[in-house]
Amino acid sequence: MQLLHAPTLPEMIDKNSERPLVLIVDDHAAVRDMLFWALQLWGYHPICAANGQEAMEWMEKALSSGRYPAAILLDLLMPVVDGPKFLSRMRAHWHTPLPLPPVVLLTVDKSNHADLDCNDILIKPFHLKDLCEILKLLTNQS
Repeated sequence: MQLLHAPTLPEMIDKNSERPLVLIVDDHAAVRDMLFWALQLWGYHPICAANGQEAMEWMEKALSSGRYPAAILLDLLMPVVDGPKFLSRMRAHWHTPLPLPPVVLLTVDKSNHADLDCNDILIKPFHLKDLCEILKLLTNQS
């Protein structure tokens, strides 16, 4: 089953262009798949990345074409580029008139992450209804 690349196909992008983009960055395929399907059901256009490097590459292409994520769901601990490094790079390279997208940190680490300056934190495992409510608030969706 190849879900992870399906939302980036041109026909899917055109079909979902009016739906708010949500970037999912998590190294666990099962988490990405679950979030992908839930976000689609809630009316979002999910984009998946397996680590911070993939997410940065997508962000660079998206920003150059004027596509901005309405929110980012970010795993803290990942190989290649982890959550904190991704946040640092994203903030350093965000050169658009729009503000940075809100970030929801997804983690099993229960320590204090206030230094990352995320909009919200969900401790894994979390309830999808909690994520749905957070996204509604962050993206002004009803």
